[in-house]
Amino acid sequence: MILLNKKEREANPRKVAFLILAEYFKEKKSLKNILNYYLEDYELSSQDRRFIFNLAKGTVRYYLRIDFVLSLFSNKKIKKIDFAVLIILRMGVFQLMYMSKVPGYSAVNESVKLAVEIASIPSSKFVNAVLRKVSSIQNINLFTEKKIEEFCSDVIDKISIKYSYPDWLVKYWVSWYGIEKTTLICKSLNKNPRNYLRINKSKITTEDLLKELERESFQSKPAILGTGEGEKQVTDVTGRRICYNNEFFQKNILEDTIEVASVQNITRTNAYTKGLMSIQNIPSQIAIKYFLEPCPGEKVLDVCAAPGSKTTYISELVGDEGEVISVDISKKRLGLLRENLVRLDIKNVVAMEADATEKDFLEKGGTVWSISPENKRMVSNYAGYFDRIFIDAPCSAFGTISKNPDVKYNKTMDDIIRLAEMSYKMIVNCDKYLKNDGRLVFYTCTLSPVENQQVIDKFLKEFNEKYDVIKPDVSGILTSTLDLKEDFTCLEGKEGGYLEIMPYYFGGEGGFVCSLIKKL
Repeated sequence: MILLNKKEREANPRKVAFLILAEYFKEKKSLKNILNYYLEDYELSSQDRRFIFNLAKGTVRYYLRIDFVLSLFSNKKIKKIDFAVLIILRMGVFQLMYMSKVPGYSAVNESVKLAVEIASIPSSKFVNAVLRKVSSIQNINLFTEKKIEEFCSDVIDKISIKYSYPDWLVKYWVSWYGIEKTTLICKSLNKNPRNYLRINKSKITTEDLLKELERESFQSKPAILGTGEGEKQVTDVTGRRICYNNEFFQKNILEDTIEVASVQNITRTNAYTKGLMSIQNIPSQIAIKYFLEPCPGEKVLDVCAAPGSKTTYISELVGDEGEVISVDISKKRLGLLRENLVRLDIKNVVAMEADATEKDFLEKGGTVWSISPENKRMVSNYAGYFDRIFIDAPCSAFGTISKNPDVKYNKTMDDIIRLAEMSYKMIVNCDKYLKNDGRLVFYTCTLSPVENQQVIDKFLKEFNEKYDVIKPDVSGILTSTLDLKEDFTCLEGKEGGYLEIMPYYFGGEGGFVCSLIKKL
């Protein structure tokens, strides 16, 4: 195999996509980080950047299904195919199956050229033979569906291959949610997510921000949330999604939010650099606004705070008279938090490097800094100091698969158990810092009952005399918007008061949130 030198500056988009995928499948590093690294290193047009982004992410998203297709048309077993050739084949099949704007002959021919350059002439002939067989099928996706039904007798295997999820994860979800709901989760998380921005209302109005983004050629609109069922998709001339139209849409849930077609390059806009808005997903906004409900002048502890979308939202809600202490174990991520605070001109946040899984972590905390020197201070005793505590717990992040498709492949059940134990330690360690009658909110960006419901159940069992669950007045609002009444029975569950935000609620990310109040 001939590996390309990354220092070459040939901006062939398929070659760049190959480099990204080769590094991902070899190193199993974060696909997001690899994408950012290569897209920043090559001078590419906006169209080529989108092509590379979609090809790389899509190939990773569907590679189990793609490998199933390859097994139908290749005379070699997947494990016997040369590494570089396999990546080229996966890219080619993805284009043939999911990129309707790429002509079939182009997907085949460009893949063959890439194989000649990267592998060998014999390898290119193999690539040509396999992809021509695939391209000869009139409807390859329908053909694949029939073959999955034919070869897979087990329902777990069917869901795993059809939607490209590890079989252990499918089995885990089915055990909790059942087959129908698991299928809907997998299907929803395989879609590109909607993108949302939260407006910095202290600097600009919704209307003015929309005008600002329009001047910078960013398609945007007020966030109008709905299920996504029966939607009409509207695109611009480049094929990018602009907006949706749905009879269940309702505007008054998150009035500080707008939807944009893409967040690629959003950080390079004047609107972003001037601190007029932040990128923030819907579940975490709901967690802050409806579950934490920070009030002006309050003291709030934000645990696992970096890079800061939730910290900055909390800061804006408590106002100049309020105080936010943001804790994170990573110095590098705290650097990103600092950048966001500077960009947004936020001065009521004190950041601390500390490990919240350790007892008395605030007293043991390391570096402390603030954008405003006068706010940089240490309290000798933080016991009972905070009105509210927000824990953005470490988790498997399965709710973000639509944005980060590699997430579904990089965790195991052992990881889930380990992460759940870490989260539980954090809740227990935060108890001493919360005032009586204070509120503690537990949030994750995953769909994993072991990390979510079971952590809360365990905490309530141990602290059953100290905490009650709050049932926020949010279910009615969301139910009327989403027309999914059956999915909100969880609010009245065994312990009550928690909310699982499914990815099909808002066409984006999933998550879990629960709000607890400490008894007087």
